[in-house]
Amino acid sequence: MTSTVLNRPEQVSTDPTSFEMYPLAAPANLKLDHFDKMLTGIGIWQHSAGDEPDRRHGYSIDDQVRGLIVAINYYQAGHESNFMERLGRVCFDFVKNAAIASGKNAGRFHNFCDEHYRWLDKIGSDDSLGRTIWALGVACDADLPFAPAKEARPLLDRALAAAAKLSPVRTVAFSILGGQRSHGELIGDLADRLVLAFRDSAFDEWSWFENHLTYCNARLPQALFIAADLFPERPEYLAVAKKSLAFLLRVSQNEKGSYSPVGNEPLTSRGWYTRGDERPPLFDQQPVDAGALVECCATAYQVTGNPTYRHAAHSAYGWYFGANVHGISVYRPEHGGVADAVTPTGISENMGAESVISIHLAHQALSSIG
Repeated sequence: MTSTVLNRPEQVSTDPTSFEMYPLAAPANLKLDHFDKMLTGIGIWQHSAGDEPDRRHGYSIDDQVRGLIVAINYYQAGHESNFMERLGRVCFDFVKNAAIASGKNAGRFHNFCDEHYRWLDKIGSDDSLGRTIWALGVACDADLPFAPAKEARPLLDRALAAAAKLSPVRTVAFSILGGQRSHGELIGDLADRLVLAFRDSAFDEWSWFENHLTYCNARLPQALFIAADLFPERPEYLAVAKKSLAFLLRVSQNEKGSYSPVGNEPLTSRGWYTRGDERPPLFDQQPVDAGALVECCATAYQVTGNPTYRHAAHSAYGWYFGANVHGISVYRPEHGGVADAVTPTGISENMGAESVISIHLAHQALSSIG
């Protein structure tokens, strides 16, 4: 098992305030050794102990749907096709098996199962439903042999019908990401909900959808950039997308000028960042937030053409490679693992599925904008 705190690597030697330079040191292709180690015939293990899978925590649909998107994107690009086909098939089978076909929860999915493929819940969370919708939308659009549209489409339609009744803003945002290509009218209704949430919460310097910032915050403005592209006649989508992303970028800079995802400090009783706090919690910063911001800023650049967003995407990606408060690379170049958090003393020793998948999604988004 690796030590809790990794030493500052030799390759990270540039000025942290010039953090746009860090992605230039990132590899052209990320290593897949750790990713492969985390994959079984059931799915991707949820957690690790050091760089070894931790079987005690089983599997989560959240990791399988993100893994499915990674597999689809790389397969379409011709990158490591054999591994991506295996990854995509395993992840899509997990989603199909997790689907709840009848009863009051029809259209939804289980989230957690143990190492023996026994479901540990009656129904998954609202946010896991949103993430599953996102992946199913990508699968429908790609229509690949390991995740054919004819199998993904019924799951997506039923899931969107279930999500239409839900209100959590991240569920709404992920549903927009998944339904953008096929459910235009519903997407407009969902985007209206995000705008309404923003108007109800935003006040003075607090330009956000809720009274707090927690995890995957960038998915909210990302969804509205997508909606703005779909509905250019509704300028409020783009206005709120720009304003909320500007706020997120502002509060996500540390005193060194480099990117710091909003942390969560339960041990100090701070928790997440709440309106009225003097500053966001600095630790524990998580890779999934850095990756979400890369994807959001890439989407914003594609929709608007504003180079500021492209720069911000590169800056957030640099967080993985040392453009963070410690100047330590979170990405492990020897096997492709990603530490689970930036902590007060360094970086986490563990490298779970969410973390390693996040860097691949970020890498794919960054590749799409150059």
